[in-house]
Amino acid sequence: MKKEKQRLVILCGEAFSGKTTLSKKLSESFGAEIVGRDRIYFTIEKILALESTPDEDDDSLWNNLWPVAVQGAKNQMLIGNSVVFDDNCLLFRQREDLRAVAKDMGVDFSLVYLDIPVEVLRERKARNKITRDRHDVPSGWLTEDAINFERPTEAENPIIYTENFPFDGLLDKIGRE
Repeated sequence: MKKEKQRLVILCGEAFSGKTTLSKKLSESFGAEIVGRDRIYFTIEKILALESTPDEDDDSLWNNLWPVAVQGAKNQMLIGNSVVFDDNCLLFRQREDLRAVAKDMGVDFSLVYLDIPVEVLRERKARNKITRDRHDVPSGWLTEDAINFERPTEAENPIIYTENFPFDGLLDKIGRE
């Protein structure tokens, strides 16, 4: 059986845009590991009693998890795995961190921007209050994300993924092997 080409796929988008759902499908399609701050956070949440911490401490931890997640992606690639990086990657410098890792590792790199209308994000958040399908994030974070989000530019060559974009089309754009 032919081994998949090693790659780093970065997902970029606001909370409730569907990054985690998409990361699972991409991981399965490419045989890739999923890495991101959410996965690390929820692994240590109980150990560190994070549900009891003030928001400002939580924010600090979240920011400090960035280099840990980047290192995790690099470590996965060092042992030969492809990686789907499931994180909001709101800032250009964050995407550049990951682009540099991919270049250093000599692996294919794709940036997927989940471009979901704000009304849909709000609707998903409201529905999640009832269903609890995923962890919730404070409404203030959604507002802050929208303000701080440095949307990928054409120069970053993002694959723009919308609600109605066919998954097979995304796989073709990333490049199936």
